[in-house]
Amino acid sequence: MRKIISIVLGVIVLLLSGTLAVYAMRKEVTVTFTDKEKPVKLQVLGGTLAEALEGRGYDVDQLKKQYIPNVSWDQPLSDKSVIQLTCNCSVTLEVGGKRLGTYKTKQLTVGDFLRERKVDLSPWDEVNTPLDERITNDMVIVVDRVEKRIKKKVKSIPYKTVKKKDPQLVAGEEKVEKEGKKGKRIYEVIVTYKNGKALSTAEKMIEEIDPVHKVVKVGTGEEVTTAEADAKPAAGRIAGYEYSKTMMAETTGYTHTGNRTATGTWPKRGTLAVDPRVIPLGTRIYIPGYGVGVAEDTGGAVKGNVIDLFFETRDEAIRWGRRNVTVYILKD
Repeated sequence: MRKIISIVLGVIVLLLSGTLAVYAMRKEVTVTFTDKEKPVKLQVLGGTLAEALEGRGYDVDQLKKQYIPNVSWDQPLSDKSVIQLTCNCSVTLEVGGKRLGTYKTKQLTVGDFLRERKVDLSPWDEVNTPLDERITNDMVIVVDRVEKRIKKKVKSIPYKTVKKKDPQLVAGEEKVEKEGKKGKRIYEVIVTYKNGKALSTAEKMIEEIDPVHKVVKVGTGEEVTTAEADAKPAAGRIAGYEYSKTMMAETTGYTHTGNRTATGTWPKRGTLAVDPRVIPLGTRIYIPGYGVGVAEDTGGAVKGNVIDLFFETRDEAIRWGRRNVTVYILKD
């Protein structure tokens, strides 16, 4: 009986020893697929890459059609091997609403594939998948061409006809003192196109030029009075200031030029450019809608009854535009 037990124990020991020896001979292999996120861990007992994958249940003939390994399919495997199977994937590409075709590619990401196909992207183009997305078989990549075109649009602003009584003309007679000129609003129009078709339109006003109103003198038949420079003797108060006379003036706006004024000062709000033959430098003037200013500057285009008003910004000067107003010469 003891002899039988000894024989059985010996057989068990041999079987266990053989199992342990076989286990010790198994090799760990990692296989990665470029179109899949998770690698495959294989425990193999010798053999080749093809045999290892087939033993794991893969259709090796199908794999050979789609993947290119970094080692030979028939190469014997070594322990701790890391093997990469690069997908030779089929990818369909559409650009700008047109299907360009289906291509085989070994590129890893969508961005790499587009560079391979020499598809340049603008900052506005849209791709249906992130550029760092992994390439997979039978993938469809769509690039929508988005384009922004900028143009200008101009809308005219009609001018008004202002009639002014003139005692120097016979009653009923009319005489054009100043021709009118239409103003305009300039808009920037941005049209967004997608694959050549207009998608949206946005516009904003970037500049406005006020119209110049037409001035017509209408005769009253009254006694002629002095009209030089449209100046009239006057006396009174305006906005709390005492003035000595009034005059009609064409006022415009200007802003920083980087230069000092004709009197040596740096221009600031309240600085006025005048024709010193009409308004002496140093004269204080009240302009309705602007306030009090001092005649400190001159200008090549400032002739006659023209006053250029200084503004701190270009937008303010543009908003003022060109206005005919009655100004008040303040007393010293």
